[in-house]
This record gives sequence, structure tokens and C-alpha cells, in this order.
Amino acid sequence: MAVARRSILLVAVIVAAAALCLAAAGCADTASDPAAGQPRAFSLARHQFSQAADALRAGDRNAFLQRLPADGSPASVKARKDLAAVFDTLSRLPWRSFRFIVTPDAAFDGVYRVEGSGQLGAAGPPDRLAVVRYLRLKAVNDMAVVTADVTPADLRRRYLMALHDPVVLQRPGLIVLADRWARDRGHEVMAAAVRGRPRLAALGIGTRPTVLVTVFGSAEDVSDALGLKAATARMVFFSYPSLRVADGQWPTWDVGVMGPWLRDDGASVEDTLAHELAHAYTARWFAGDKRPPSLLVEGIAQAAEGLPELSLLRREVATGDQLWPLPESFASTDVWEGAGSEGVALGYEIGGSLVDYVVSRWGAGRLRPFVRAVAAAEPTEAGMDEALSGALGVTWRQFYDGWRHHVLSGG
Repeated sequence: MAVARRSILLVAVIVAAAALCLAAAGCADTASDPAAGQPRAFSLARHQFSQAADALRAGDRNAFLQRLPADGSPASVKARKDLAAVFDTLSRLPWRSFRFIVTPDAAFDGVYRVEGSGQLGAAGPPDRLAVVRYLRLKAVNDMAVVTADVTPADLRRRYLMALHDPVVLQRPGLIVLADRWARDRGHEVMAAAVRGRPRLAALGIGTRPTVLVTVFGSAEDVSDALGLKAATARMVFFSYPSLRVADGQWPTWDVGVMGPWLRDDGASVEDTLAHELAHAYTARWFAGDKRPPSLLVEGIAQAAEGLPELSLLRREVATGDQLWPLPESFASTDVWEGAGSEGVALGYEIGGSLVDYVVSRWGAGRLRPFVRAVAAAEPTEAGMDEALSGALGVTWRQFYDGWRHHVLSGG
């Protein structure tokens, strides 16, 4: 189960990778007029790519390619084939909106950065990144002609271009993307996600926003899509911020699944998806917190997944909370940092039991106020006294003693 619990650690890596990609790609300031002083090919390209975006949404392949002509050279023919592949991948997706943004590449004369983004159904931001290409363009008569595709290799399968012949599955509140050969896995994931959502509602987690779940075909696909240089072989289930054009995280995250690892049916897939969906939906609970308490971030997801047999936690509580002393441990921003496997498992158990205690004692409606109060407080008894008096109407000592009794008595 540990493979399903690396989502929080991915956030900084993925966000940093996206930021570096956008910075290296030279995102232009769209508040100014990027056409000022640029060759005629630029103004033509902006108009043509706007029309191409409309054709992509309409699923009209011929119209898409007609707006992006080649000059007949081998390099231009190859570039057009790549653009056709962009259409073939992205046009299958349920876009509510889609646009291409064309900006000059300051480093190379005649080369333009073409960035495709939009809103994928009701899932996530209106500027979800789908594709980036660097194209060499020239004006021929009244058209911008594509003469070459000079996109760096590590960008060619970035974002949604990591999908192979995608299929789309939709239910209220969920969109699942999978490669066509993995359609059965996509259906398995969708069914498990639908079954798992009531667990979130039982914790007071709103599930109205639509979540995108992508079933990746391989570890390489995950690495390509998210721009990760780190090893991804153990990322079987994970949640992560939507990759978008604008700075800042979207309140609801995406969920990824490594399709080839779906070897078993039933509760294990449902449990782990519930864990990651909990992260996806509650990321907004910690918006603005630079150092959210990892015990609670993971505890919410653990409670949604289902609490394991708590013998390890009972031993820890009975012997005085030596490994994860409270409330000091609320300062930890990563359950995994500096802890062995037993310590990590114990951290999840502590977090899940705290969430279970609050929901059992005060009701699901008080979980979010509790989490927000603890996240904002100093991790001291005095800090917790102030936080919990407002959130739950108790002192820290009253809360702590009640939680210990809850754990030792078996809930």
C-alpha cells in the first residue's frame, strides 16, 4: 500500500517541473501585444492556429490540417505529421474550451512556441496544458507555413500527449482517460472510483467538483506526461496538481493510476482510489498553508481508504507517543521524511485515527474546521488550546485524552 502514498511528495516536483518547463519555454506576457514588431508570419499564425483550435474541438481533421500547411520539404512534411498526431490525440478528449497560444521564441528567429490548453470537460482549470510545440514558420502569400518542428524531445510527449489513442469515460463528478488498449482497466478504475466516493461524503468531503483520473500505460508515460526526472516505477496511485498555464494550483487535483499494476480486483483498488480522491478533493482545505500538517493531510486520505488494524498505534499510544509526539508532530510536513517503514505506517495510523475520532465524536461537519484550525495553529499545547476551543469547543488536553481513549478502546 505504500506505493499509493507518495502523492504529497510529488507536489513540489511536479509544480517545479511545470514551472521550469514554462520558464524555459519563454512564456510571453499576454497582457502586452506580442505581435508588435514581429514578422507577418506571426500574425498569420495566430489567426490560423485559432481556427485550428476550433477545428480540433469540432473533430474536423481536414480543417485542422488545412489551417497548418507545409511547403513540401521533408522537414515540413514531418512537422505536419506531428501536428496530425496532436489532432488525433487531443480531438478525442471532451474539451469545453480549447485554444492555441502562439509566441515568438526569442532565442531563434522564425521559431514560434505553440501551446495548446483548455478546459477538459468539467474537470479542473480552464487552462489545462495539453501540448507544447516549437515550430519554424514563414509567411507564404496569405498563409503561415510550417517548415519544421524543432520541439525538444522531452516536450513531445509532455502533458496529454503522453496518451496513446485515448478513450474517455465519464460519470457525474469523474472523467477517466485511458489508452484504448487499456479500456478495461479504465472501466475498472471508474467503477472503483464511483464506489469509493461515498466514503468521502461520510467524512464531510464535498465531491461536487469533477476529478480527472488518468490511467497511464507505463512508468515512462507518467514521466513524460508530468516532466518528472525521478523514478516513477513505484507511483501506482498518486494525486497531483493539474498542470496549467497560469501560476497557482487549481483547488481540485488530478489522480493518476499506473495501469499495468492493476492486477487485482475489488477492495484494494477501491480503497486506494478513495485515498487519492480524498487528496484530490481536500487539497483546497490547505490552500494558503505553506506547511500543512502531513499527519492530517495523509490522515484524511487514510480514513477514506479505511483504517488498518491499529495494534501498532495502540502500542505507541500506550507507551507515550515516542515516535510521533503530539502536538509537536503537527509541524511535520512529510510523514515519509526521516522515518522507516514502520514509522511511516504509524504516521498514517495516527493521522487516520485522529480524523476518525473527530468524525465519530463531533460529526463529519466538524472535520474541515478542525483540520483548518490545527493547520493554522502553533504545534504547542497553548496553540492547540486556542485552535480547538474554536473548532471543537475543547482544550487540547481534553481532545488528546479523548483520542487516546478512542484508540485504546478500539474506537
